Amino acid sequence: MFGRTKVLLTIALSAAALPVAAQAPAPTTSAFDGTYAGISREVSKSPTAPRAKCPPSGALAPLTIKNGVVVASGTAAWEGTVSPQGVLILRNERALRVDGQIDPQGTIRAQYGGTGCITTFVWQKKSK
Repeated sequence: MFGRTKVLLTIALSAAALPVAAQAPAPTTSAFDGTYAGISREVSKSPTAPRAKCPPSGALAPLTIKNGVVVASGTAAWEGTVSPQGVLILRNERALRVDGQIDPQGTIRAQYGGTGCITTFVWQKKSK
């Protein structure tokens, strides 16, 4: 009976440790640190929602990356993270999510698809 109790206790302690490991912060990176100028925000209707009311395309606020943390200000404040591989995730105060990628030339291309509209964002890293 003692051996069985020891095994069950080991399993229980291992399972209890899993949530802590799962909540560990993502590794930070400074490889993409800098200010990125807003190049374009293009909005189009999704082919599946031809009657959607989409906002106009237009200007895009700059964004700043520091130690893997992304902050954009402007009409809507966006915050997020960038991975060591350049994968970008942004969210605004309404919890809308924008997914993107930073290429080797310092261009960020990101997209949001929701409410029947597709919005494509482009930022370019400013030279130092």
